[in-house]
Amino acid sequence: PRLSLEVQYAVAASRLPTAASLRRWAKAAQEDDCVVTVRFVGAREAQTLNSLYRGKDYATNVLAFVYDGQRPLRGDLVLCAPVLRRC
Repeated sequence: PRLSLEVQYAVAASRLPTAASLRRWAKAAQEDDCVVTVRFVGAREAQTLNSLYRGKDYATNVLAFVYDGQRPLRGDLVLCAPVLRRC
């Protein structure tokens, strides 16, 4: 399967997985072609997105957005670094 992976760091990347690590993990779990953006964010951006898309007014650890359900699978993963570090 083909993988298109973009990794964005909207927070300091220290103590976060590298883009190379994320690519290895995604390839290991991948079953079909996909186009994915992984974005690491701070609490404020996570809270804003969670409020906007889920109606929950707090920062959450992961938000997943899948687009159109066609092949290749396309989507975004938003990971809140401060919440993940507390887990």
